[in-house]
Amino acid sequence: MYKKAKACIICGNKFYSTHPNYLTCSKGCCDVNKVNRRYERENGDWAAYFKHLLSKKEKTDLTPRKLINLLKKQEYRCALTGTPLTCERTRGVTSKTNASIDRIFAGGVYNRRNIQLVCRAVNSFRGDMTVNEFINWSKKVTYHAIRKQKKTSQERISAATRKR
Repeated sequence: MYKKAKACIICGNKFYSTHPNYLTCSKGCCDVNKVNRRYERENGDWAAYFKHLLSKKEKTDLTPRKLINLLKKQEYRCALTGTPLTCERTRGVTSKTNASIDRIFAGGVYNRRNIQLVCRAVNSFRGDMTVNEFINWSKKVTYHAIRKQKKTSQERISAATRKR
């Protein structure tokens, strides 16, 4: 049977195959290709995205359908910031606005009464804080940044006035 030279779609190396559908040169490249294809399927597909998130959770009664209903109830926005939630899947890229399943009572179970959907960034920032602790720390960061900006603006105005 005739072996045809092909270029691997992952690494670009040349390889030979008699099979018309082989796209990769090795098992490693084949595994990478499988993950890439899964990401393409999940990108923008809320059901597939939530199914993937739930695959990492143990002992939960949550389903992709329940999470989609919660997402609709939250109007596709983060429960804590109001930022529009996304379900973008690209290998090697972490979207800070991607939906993340957040336990309202950190360390508790993943069930409908103890979860909310938040941005991935917010879930990372919150860690094991309660919602109220997180909000209070966020206020401190915000107030400090505002005071710092005002001080910097006042210093620029004073410096500009002195130069005149």
